[in-house]
Amino acid sequence: MLYINQFLQKAVLKKVTVLSSLLIAFGCATGINYETAKVTIPALKSDMGRIFVYRKLNPFALLKPIIFTLDGKHIADTYTDSIIYHDVEPGNHVVNYNNGKNKLTVNVPKGKSIFIKYSIVDDSVAIGNVGVTVVEAKTAEIEMKSISLIEKKIRYPDELK
Repeated sequence: MLYINQFLQKAVLKKVTVLSSLLIAFGCATGINYETAKVTIPALKSDMGRIFVYRKLNPFALLKPIIFTLDGKHIADTYTDSIIYHDVEPGNHVVNYNNGKNKLTVNVPKGKSIFIKYSIVDDSVAIGNVGVTVVEAKTAEIEMKSISLIEKKIRYPDELK
């Protein structure tokens, strides 16, 4: 009987390991590592500003894309362990999140970049479980080193409300 229990435990563990590996492989967005890709990012036009949006790896959010919404317009999907960037006119812009329940006003300077980080948070922090913060450039560059830069697009437009 002990042998059968050990055999079943090993079989279950093996299946969980395979399933977890598949989720990690296919749940994350694919792209090029930011450290490598940053030299391919076009130069910012002098009369524009740039917003980098990133999400660090979170195993609990592998299958949950979050739409980056700016000034009420859906810009692109974000996935765990991914980065996108979006060029805008300088000035104040509103990042809408948690299906429009929350918003964050950001000031994008002319000729410069800002860094926005999406995180999964507790309901006590934000209803909808998404928190958005502006991150200092130096900190963002360190956090983004091993994250993948992905193509900016809405992958499932039919699911938008």
